Amino acid sequence: MIVPSWGPSWTGTRRHRLLALIAVRNGMRYLSGFLRNVAPQVDGIIALDDGSTDGSAELLAGDDAVLELLRNPVDRAGWDEVGNHRALIAAARRHAAHWVICVDADERLEEQFRPRAERVIARGNLLGYSAYALHLRELWDEPGQYRVDGIWGRKSVARFFRLRADHAFDPRELHGHKAPMQGLRRGRFPKADLTIYHLAMIAAADRTARRERYEKADPDSHWQKIGYTYLTDSSGLTLRRLSRGRGFSD
Repeated sequence: MIVPSWGPSWTGTRRHRLLALIAVRNGMRYLSGFLRNVAPQVDGIIALDDGSTDGSAELLAGDDAVLELLRNPVDRAGWDEVGNHRALIAAARRHAAHWVICVDADERLEEQFRPRAERVIARGNLLGYSAYALHLRELWDEPGQYRVDGIWGRKSVARFFRLRADHAFDPRELHGHKAPMQGLRRGRFPKADLTIYHLAMIAAADRTARRERYEKADPDSHWQKIGYTYLTDSSGLTLRRLSRGRGFSD
């Protein structure tokens, strides 16, 4: 079952305090667009800069939408996905968030995400849901289309959830769920009809760089059994245009 997000015209009422969380390192290429896209749809952003040297931290620190900026030193030992997420969740509690959406610098929320999210929360409350997996659309070759063949059409990420004091963290070092594990239902997170668009797979060069980065970080495919060669494999390529009214702007 996918919890629907459609409904009557939105009145503008924000019933829940929704904060966006982002961890970034050297994300200047995407950060300005991220802020333009995400800030209007949430009640604030909490950011963690993981040792950037390209001005990312300074950009975030100077943006009015950023409620708090956490900073790791430039010489940090390495990427600590779980530790960074723990720090962001703790900050979200300090800022009295009700719900959280986790978004990367190279991702964008669909237009009208906020009213759609409010409807999902309301409908999910009736079912006892507190965490959701969202559609992840991998934009391909140009920003107006995404890939849908095979695994590409099934991609989802558990990034939208109610904040809770007893958040049980996914311990995986890579590709872990951001939502609390208590949100699982029969081993899966409920799906919401909400979309995140991923920009960093548009260009072939970026796809290659992404594959190489993950193969270096996880050479034995321990954290993702499917491996990473599929990131550059165009076999069976099928693309779909973004639906009218469900695109994104940055």
